[in-house]
Amino acid sequence: MHARSLPRWISLTPRARSVPSSSRPRIAAYSDVSPSDLSPAPPLDPSPWINVLKSAKDLHDTAKKVVVDAAASEDVPLDRRIKRIKRKPYKPMEGKSMKPVSVKGTRHSLEPSDGVILQTGVCLDQTFKPLKDVNKWRRNHVPKLAHGLEKVLSRQGVHWLRDPETEKYNFDQILEKIPQPHEFAFDRLPGFVPSSQDESLIAYARKSKCKYIGSTSSLTGILTQIYLLLSDEKLVSLDNLSAEFASAARFYTPGQRIPVSVFLRYQDGVFTTDIDDERDDDKSEIILLPLGTLLEKFLTLPKKTFNKFLKSHTAENYPHLKDVHRYAKHGKFLMRSQLDCVDDSLPGTGVFDLKTRAISPIRHDVRNYLNYLDVSLTSITGRRGTFEEEYYDMIRAAFLEYSFQARIGNMDGVMVAYHNTARIFGFQYVSLKEMDLCLFGKEGAGARVFQRCVWIMEMLYKHITQCFPNQSVKTTFEKGGKLLRVWVEPMENPNPGAEPPVVELQLSLTNIVHGKPARGPYAIYSDNPWSIQYKLERFDQPQETIRARRARAYKRQESIAASLPDPEVQADAADTCVEDTEGNGYSSKPVSEVEDLSDLLGLRH
Repeated sequence: MHARSLPRWISLTPRARSVPSSSRPRIAAYSDVSPSDLSPAPPLDPSPWINVLKSAKDLHDTAKKVVVDAAASEDVPLDRRIKRIKRKPYKPMEGKSMKPVSVKGTRHSLEPSDGVILQTGVCLDQTFKPLKDVNKWRRNHVPKLAHGLEKVLSRQGVHWLRDPETEKYNFDQILEKIPQPHEFAFDRLPGFVPSSQDESLIAYARKSKCKYIGSTSSLTGILTQIYLLLSDEKLVSLDNLSAEFASAARFYTPGQRIPVSVFLRYQDGVFTTDIDDERDDDKSEIILLPLGTLLEKFLTLPKKTFNKFLKSHTAENYPHLKDVHRYAKHGKFLMRSQLDCVDDSLPGTGVFDLKTRAISPIRHDVRNYLNYLDVSLTSITGRRGTFEEEYYDMIRAAFLEYSFQARIGNMDGVMVAYHNTARIFGFQYVSLKEMDLCLFGKEGAGARVFQRCVWIMEMLYKHITQCFPNQSVKTTFEKGGKLLRVWVEPMENPNPGAEPPVVELQLSLTNIVHGKPARGPYAIYSDNPWSIQYKLERFDQPQETIRARRARAYKRQESIAASLPDPEVQADAADTCVEDTEGNGYSSKPVSEVEDLSDLLGLRH
C-alpha cells in the first residue's frame, strides 16, 4: 500500500499562549492539525504572531517555522533572535505542580447540575494499570493458520489470493471458493457461550474475587462509548493511505456510535454481561454471522479435517474442537477473550485475531448479498472497489473495537480475509501498532486509552449495580454531547401493575494533562502524565422524561442496526463537521463559527 507523507497535527505545549482572535486561523476539526492549517491567508498582519513567538519560547519548532514563513510572505522584518529560539527540553513536573489544578470557570469544567452526585474526583495517572492474567492457557491448543497463510504475517500490506497480473495463486487454490453456511454442520462446533452461561468464567470470577464479568463481544461496545466521551470523538488518522483519501471523512461511522445495550445478570454476588439484541432485526437472514464462524475453521484447518465438518460427511469421526480463552482481570472486573490463532513468529504471546471482512456493497446491503457475488476487488489502492477502500472503512468502522478486543486478549493484531461471501480476494495482517497509528496518531497511545476506558467501565458498573441492588438489570449506554448517559432498568418489575422504574446516570469527564485541563485529542497524543477528573450523577427528573430520552436512544439503535448507511453519505460535510455540545453527535457549522486553535487543542485555560 502506497503511503503519503502528511505532517502530523501540531502538538502545542500546554504553556503556549493563545494567538489574538483577530489573527487566529480557523479550522474545522480538532483532531489532526497540520502546519498547512495554520498558514495565514492574506491579507494578514503577522505582527501578533511575532509578539506571541517572542514571549512563548516553548512553542514547537514547526509552529515557529510557520510564523517565520508567514512573516516572510508578507515582507515584514523579523527580529533575527526569533529564528534562534529553540524549544526548551521537557522536564518532568514534580511535587505540588503534578497535582491536578481546579478547572472551575473554564469551558472544560464539569458543569453543575440538578442531579444527585454519586461519585466525583480525580483519578491520577499512576492509578491506571494493565490487565492481569488469571489463567494459564495452553499454547498448543490454540489453532494455527493452514494453507501457507502464515506468509501473510511476515510482510505488511495486502496479499492477493490470486495475482491479477500473473493470474497465479499465492496460496492454496482451494481458498478461493468459500463453502456456504447451508453446507456446514455448525452443531459439530462448541458454539458461542454467553458470559452468564460460562461456568468456567464464573468460577474464575469467584476465585479471583471479581464481581463483574464479560466477554469481548459484550464489552467492546461499552468501551467504545466511553472512548468517544474520553477522546471528544477524536478524528482518525489517514496518513498511511494514498492521496485518493486526502479529503475523505475522518469521523467514526454511525455503526461505531450506535447506543449499546447489555443485560447484567445477577448470579450469587456476580454480575455477568450479555448482549441485549432485543431491538436488532431478525438475524436469521444475515449470512455474515455464520459465515465468519465457518471461515475461521476454513483458514485454520487442513482441507481433509475441514471437510469432516461439512454436512456431506456423515461419519462420526469428526474432531471435537475446544475454544481457548484468556481470562484477565482489572480490579473486580474479569474479562474473557477467545484466542483465535497463534504463530511463533509474532512478538509477545504470538496470538492474533481472525477477521473476515465482506466487501463494502455487501455490508451496507447485507440482505441482498446475492446481488453482489460478481463484485470483486480489482486493485490495491484507489477510491472504489479496492483493498484500500476496505481498509479505510475498517479504520472508521472496526479498528476501535478490534483494538479493544486485541488488548483484552493480549494479542498482537488481527488478520483480515477480504471476501464477497462466495470468493476470497486476499489477506492482510494489521498489527496493534498499526491500528494505534490510525486511531490515535501514534504507536503506544492505545494502551493508555484502554487502561482509562476499563477503569471508567468498572466504576460505572459499580454504580449501575447499586441502582437496584442484587437484581438483574438491562442497561443502555450512549455518548451524547459532553455526557455518557446510562439507563438502568430492573429485569423483574417490582410493581407488575405499572411500568418498571428507569434510572438515568450521567458521566462527564475532563482530561488533565501535565496538571492542566486538555481536550481529548491532545491528551491521547501526549506522552505527559494523564489524569481524569470525573463526575457521575443520577439524573433527577420525572420518569416520563427519562423514558422519553431512552426511547430516542432505542430509535437510533433500531434505525442504525436495521441498515447501516454508507460511510460516504456525509463525506462532503466532513471538513465542516464539529461536535454538537448541546445534542448528540455532530452538527454542521461554518468554519468561521468553529472554535479557535487553542480551544480545539485543549490549551486554553
